[in-house]
Amino acid sequence: MIALLGDGSWALGLTHVLVDQNGQRINWWVREEERIDDFPSTPRLRVHKDIAKVVESSDDIFVVIPSAFISASLKTVTPEMLEGKNIISAVKGFLPDMNLTVSQYFHQVYGVPEDRIAIVSGPSHAEEVVQNMLTYLTVASSNRTLAERVRNMLECDYLCTHYSSDVVGIECAAILKNVYAVAVGICHSLGYGDNLIAVLIASALKEMSNVFDAYIPTTPRRDLSSYIYLSDLLATCYSKHSRNHTLGELIGRGYSPQQARLMQKMVAEGYYAVKAVYELSQQSGVYMPIVQALYAVLYQSAGVNREFNALVHQLSSRNLI
Repeated sequence: MIALLGDGSWALGLTHVLVDQNGQRINWWVREEERIDDFPSTPRLRVHKDIAKVVESSDDIFVVIPSAFISASLKTVTPEMLEGKNIISAVKGFLPDMNLTVSQYFHQVYGVPEDRIAIVSGPSHAEEVVQNMLTYLTVASSNRTLAERVRNMLECDYLCTHYSSDVVGIECAAILKNVYAVAVGICHSLGYGDNLIAVLIASALKEMSNVFDAYIPTTPRRDLSSYIYLSDLLATCYSKHSRNHTLGELIGRGYSPQQARLMQKMVAEGYYAVKAVYELSQQSGVYMPIVQALYAVLYQSAGVNREFNALVHQLSSRNLI
């Protein structure tokens, strides 16, 4: 039996694939109890409000809860309940105040062995998945057998998967692309055009490379031009479906970060990720001017025009691009 934890757009997209396309049976835990009636149970899909019951009765657990709410959501779940179970994370964010990826969190806090953890990443937007549009996903795990199990759950006529063993690298790439999508949204609202946006994204890719080398180096180095890294960045920065891009657009129009977040129905993971990435950059000594500008705007009440005007002038430096 599969458990699916979370009720956002990506949880809905995965439910569509698992149940409607591939005939899987799911125990679905809905985070917001007032929404339970919106998702009626069927023979293949049982909707629950008791997360501990869902976890205990399932073997494979898809976690699709925004990272900021994972700890609170799992407060009734004990490490013993997760013994022998597989954790499959489709979350794109750090655990706030811990600065851990989801795989690190379940391994370090719940004691889940690394070979029982898998990651499902993009490039993908739930809005296209539910429309049966051709989509490529990445399934990462140190355990190839588990990854193949997850791939078999997900693959269908319009959904293709690719395997990677770079678990934390895939997680960090998914987190960073949300950060940079906020920056792109801000620049769009401030009136910068495609020419500057292209330079900004190229600079973002260089920042990603630098933080990977400092935080999670590999031999040989990761090829960030690979689709499992680069395409997720491009899709999130440019897509009309990107809630992180939308958050940036709202802030660029003059709304405060708090106002912009309240105006969105769904959680923009990039807001929380900016703080975590900024703190990690400070600890590792990696120079990340885009992240620094975002942190100043989102968490230090700095003026968005001033910070981003200064940032775009820095982009001409050969050290950034």
